[in-house]
Amino acid sequence: MREQKKQNLTDPNVRKRFVTYKEAAELYSMGLTRIQEHTKMAGATYKMGNKVLVNTDIFEAYLEQYRIPGDYEGMAKKFTPDLVELYR
Repeated sequence: MREQKKQNLTDPNVRKRFVTYKEAAELYSMGLTRIQEHTKMAGATYKMGNKVLVNTDIFEAYLEQYRIPGDYEGMAKKFTPDLVELYR
């Protein structure tokens, strides 16, 4: 059963909006401490009693600021104008 849950978390067709710190660490391939730090900085944490949930939509928007532009971005914009939004 544990393996099935792990597959669902990484399956793009089964996307959860709110995940626990442990699930977020697994989903984004980061350590638990690093996830806790960054989700708090992003303002993506929700606390209900003893449970803390991470809003993946907010966290992914926060992650975009760390994107390293590719060497061939200009070419991609030129040849695939429909993908220009990805490079803003």
